[in-house]
Amino acid sequence: MQKILSIACATLLLSLTACQKNFDLNTPLFDKAEVKSYPSVAYIKTGEFDLSKSISTMQVIYQGTTLTKWSAQERYVYLSKPADQDVTVTLEVGTHKEDIVAFTKGLSSDPGYQVAPEGYAKLSTTTVTIPKGQTKSSVAITIEPGDKYDEISKGNASSEYFVVPVRVKEVTGSASVGVSQDFGTYFIPIYKSYQNVSFYTRDPQGTPIPSSDLTFDVSSVLSFGGQPYSKEYMYDGDPSSAWYADYSNDNHWFSAILNSGTKKFSYILLKTSAGEFAASEQIKIETTTDGKTWTSQGVLGTSYIRDQGTVVIRFMSPVEAKGVKISSVPPVSLEFFTVSEVNFYAEN
Repeated sequence: MQKILSIACATLLLSLTACQKNFDLNTPLFDKAEVKSYPSVAYIKTGEFDLSKSISTMQVIYQGTTLTKWSAQERYVYLSKPADQDVTVTLEVGTHKEDIVAFTKGLSSDPGYQVAPEGYAKLSTTTVTIPKGQTKSSVAITIEPGDKYDEISKGNASSEYFVVPVRVKEVTGSASVGVSQDFGTYFIPIYKSYQNVSFYTRDPQGTPIPSSDLTFDVSSVLSFGGQPYSKEYMYDGDPSSAWYADYSNDNHWFSAILNSGTKKFSYILLKTSAGEFAASEQIKIETTTDGKTWTSQGVLGTSYIRDQGTVVIRFMSPVEAKGVKISSVPPVSLEFFTVSEVNFYAEN
C-alpha cells in the first residue's frame, strides 16, 4: 500500500512540474510560452501612458472637387524591457486585408472598413533605433497621407472607411527581442465623408431633361378618401397636385431613371408644399449608372426645404449617371414626404 501511495505522489509531483512549464499557478491561467520565447518584445502604442493600439476614427471630407487630409500621427516604438544592445526596428504600412483583422474583430459593428491601398499612407522613416538600456525609440515615426492619397480618395465618389495598419516588420540587433503579437501593429481608422450636393440659391443651369425621357418610381403612395396621390403628380406640370408617400411607411424615396443612355446630371429643381416635407430631418441623394446599384452623392437637411417649399439642389461636380434617387434618412416620423414637381437638369 505504501509503495502505491509513493507512486501516486510521484505522479502528482511530476504533473505539477509539467504544469509549471507553461502556466503560473499563482496568477490567472494564461499561456506564457510566447512571452518566454523572448525576454523583451517591440510594439507601438498611442503614448507614454496610453497602451491602446489604435485611435478614434478620423474623418476627412470629399466635397465637390475639394478633399481634406487626415492629420499626421507621431508615434514611438517601445520595448517591454530594455535590451543589452542597440535594437533596430523595421516598420511598414500593411496593405493586405489580413493586416486589419485584429482591428475589425474587436468592433461591436463594422461599417465596412477596408485596408488602405498602397500609397494611401506613408512613414517618415521605416527604421528606428532603441538604444541599449532604453525602452523607447530615439526618434518618432510620422504616419501621414501618402503620395497616392488624393488619387485613391477621389477615385471613388462615395463614402469609405479605411484602416492604415503600421506594422513592426522586423527586429535586429539583439536576439533577446522579438515582435509583440498583440501590439506589433498599430491601427489608424479613417472615414471619408463624400458630399457632392448642396442647395443652390439661383435658378438651375443646364438642359432640362423631359419627363418623358425618364421612368419614375416611388416607395409608396398615400391614399385618402379613395384618392391615391400617385407618382404622376410629380411630373404632370401642375404644382397644385402632389405625390405623397404613405406616412405609415418608414422608408420614403422616389427615383427617376433615364429610359436609355446616361447624362451628366447637374441640378434638381424640387417643389413641395412649404412645411410638409417633415418625415425626416435629412435626405440622401444617390445616383446610378446601371439602374440597380446606387452611389451616395451626399446628405442634405430638410429644414431648408420646409422653409422654402421650392429648392434647387446642385451637384457640385456634375455626375454622369443613368438616374437619381432621393430618400429619407432615418429616423423617420409619421409626417408627410411629398413632392409637387421635380425637374432634372444635365450638362449634356
